Amino acid sequence: MTEWIRALEQAGLACRAHCALAPRGTFRIGGTAALAVFPQSREQLLRALCLLRDAGERYAVVGRGSNLLYPDGEYPGTVVFTGGVCGLELHGTECVAEAGASLPSLALRARDAGLSGLEFACGIPGTLGGAVLMNAGAFGGCMAQVVLRSEYWDAAAGRCGSFAGAAQEFAVRSSIYAQQSRYTVLSAVLRLRQGSRSEIAARMEDCRRRRAATQPQGLPNAGSIFRHPPGQYAGRLIEECGLKGVCVGGAAVSERHAGFIVNRGGATARDVLALIDLIRECVLRRTGIRLECELRRLDGQPI
Repeated sequence: MTEWIRALEQAGLACRAHCALAPRGTFRIGGTAALAVFPQSREQLLRALCLLRDAGERYAVVGRGSNLLYPDGEYPGTVVFTGGVCGLELHGTECVAEAGASLPSLALRARDAGLSGLEFACGIPGTLGGAVLMNAGAFGGCMAQVVLRSEYWDAAAGRCGSFAGAAQEFAVRSSIYAQQSRYTVLSAVLRLRQGSRSEIAARMEDCRRRRAATQPQGLPNAGSIFRHPPGQYAGRLIEECGLKGVCVGGAAVSERHAGFIVNRGGATARDVLALIDLIRECVLRRTGIRLECELRRLDGQPI
């Protein structure tokens, strides 16, 4: 490990051994990463990914960890955090942003430029890379509606490339990046449209009010846990099973919105996984529907 750290540092990359994961995710749950790397530019991100590939190292790429469940123990690999890779440029009605750019920041920049299309993203606490991977969305909007093309690093081929339009394979909370782990999002071009700043601001404020009124506030969480089954709402199915407020350890079904699991204090990944199993079992027994998770593990796999 010491030699690997030295190689990264010689390449100009900031890194940290036995890095605490809980503070780097919105759930505030998790153990440590054997090593964490913090690139501060696109070039540094590519340098890190190339080194990891050439060394055959196990790794995961993470933005804000807003849709992840970190493991309780130590992840035996390298976690690359993209928060410092956050370049953003506006060219007419197109926004070019790097993987670590935060969605709220993108929405605000678009609003200030009189560009519409990202209002839905103003309260999503994630980064562009994760949002493209998951086709993040809220209140009727999603990334598939605005992403013109995306640039990637292909770990299998050892090169960069890009996908455009349908090649990105956007689906409900999915994309080609979610389906094929060989690809890592580097940046994306978003196609927006001219609009009234005041109207854009009003729509963003409406999204914020609706989020505050319907979603848990003040307790760590990772957003909505389950996908909506066709023609149904996951939160409603869970609530109808009488599961609001049900706890396993420090993890609880939110009293405000049953589609969320909150960390009431000291929750572990084991607690969350046990609560997910309990919810699934109850909903399946009552309705015959097996809920699918939106939450993902650090290795990118769904739960």
